[in-house]
Amino acid sequence: KDRHQTIPRTLCLIVNQGKILLIEFSEKKGAMQGFFNCPGGHIEFGEGIIENAEKEIFEETGLKVAGTKLKGVIHIANFFGKNIILFVTLSKTDVVDVIDSDEGKLHWVGLNKLDQVNLIEDVKIILDKLTLIGENDIFTAKSEFDGGGKLMKMDFES
Repeated sequence: KDRHQTIPRTLCLIVNQGKILLIEFSEKKGAMQGFFNCPGGHIEFGEGIIENAEKEIFEETGLKVAGTKLKGVIHIANFFGKNIILFVTLSKTDVVDVIDSDEGKLHWVGLNKLDQVNLIEDVKIILDKLTLIGENDIFTAKSEFDGGGKLMKMDFES
């Protein structure tokens, strides 16, 4: 039987005084160029989720964060043709000086100004969900894209 395959990834929410750190993707990201997203990346074989999140944050921003928490898990279908298990993490920092990587340019964006950037659609929904759950709660969800960056549906289970 052909089994459904997914790619494990992290989406790393980094917040500082009402702002979130976003990457504006460069041409290196192909079809995703110009979209804004949170740092994150593929979880390597044998790597822990929090370990990966803090590594990706450092590689993509230069920030050394600690106290990162798992906040959610999303099963994503057909995002630019890929199926993903996304682990959403939250890190807080007092440091605002960041270093751009070849992934793209970094921006601190006010949580009340997210509609002014070309944000990957599910990020705003995820951020809204985090305001509704307790500090130690973790949500689960499933979502489906159109094969590109257009979100077709997103359903929260918890």
